Amino acid sequence: MSEEELNKPTKYFIVIGLVVAVVVLFFLLRPSPVDNRNIVDYNYFKFEEIGGLWQTDIQLDGQLYEAAFRFNPTQVEDVYMTGNFSGFKQKPIYLTFDPTSDSEQFKYLALAASEMTLHIVRALNFTVEAACTKNETDACVGSPIVTCSDNASVIYLAPSAPTQITLAGDCITLSGEGMDLLKSVDRLLFQWYKIMR
Repeated sequence: MSEEELNKPTKYFIVIGLVVAVVVLFFLLRPSPVDNRNIVDYNYFKFEEIGGLWQTDIQLDGQLYEAAFRFNPTQVEDVYMTGNFSGFKQKPIYLTFDPTSDSEQFKYLALAASEMTLHIVRALNFTVEAACTKNETDACVGSPIVTCSDNASVIYLAPSAPTQITLAGDCITLSGEGMDLLKSVDRLLFQWYKIMR
């Protein structure tokens, strides 16, 4: 046998060894798949962003609810809460607003009112009635006129700065300009659901 024939198996083993090494290195060094889901864990609740909303499961009275929010808890930690709340003593809860507010803010008022109503009725089992603080526009014709001064359970939506929650007896004022109004809504809901303290 010539020297060239003796080296043939050696050459094959080297080529096969290199191929095996490349394959092994490929599997060992390839990046792990990226999880594109946006998830936030907060106080034992898992929030997942789906379609621009943050969803989590909430258990109330032994029943599981899937709840959706515009913001997750970490995004509303800076919403200031002041005052004392004695609780809603009467039903229904009046969800009221000033109909003479800046017309640019009406879309945020409508969003805040619908999301607050959905949570109050579906998960918290309260009755909600739409109201106005004054009867000066067509939007308020036939609606009750209710303010925080009345002897009623009231949530007042104020589309103006600062972004905060003011508790006064059985009235809650949620304020914020634009989407910040929705931050106040979500911050209050997280308090009610005992997600935040």
